[in-house]
Amino acid sequence: METILQRLMAVDGVIGALLAGKDGLVVASTLDGDDEELLGAMAAAAYDAASRYIEQLGVGDIRHATFEAPGGIVLVTDGGELLVVVRCAVQANLGRIRMEAGQASLRLAEQIGSY
Repeated sequence: METILQRLMAVDGVIGALLAGKDGLVVASTLDGDDEELLGAMAAAAYDAASRYIEQLGVGDIRHATFEAPGGIVLVTDGGELLVVVRCAVQANLGRIRMEAGQASLRLAEQIGSY
């Protein structure tokens, strides 16, 4: 799992990355202490709310959610059992980060499936 996070951290503009359960509990992180716990919990809550909204629209299951603000961007990707959460700078290449997060979710599914 650490390799997955390190690949995300190698992308320009990425500030931090973590893997969290859909309950918000952090499994692995490149962040420290309170930052990782807060980001994990809030990302899970926001992702859950976005999932329910998308479900109500009837367009299928949510795969990625991007939250943009003047101070930065948070990208949350469904990794099956876990969420891939990436915090990045405003000028980051979101397409590249989204691609890496999608690949991370596939690698996670493979790793979790092999247990």
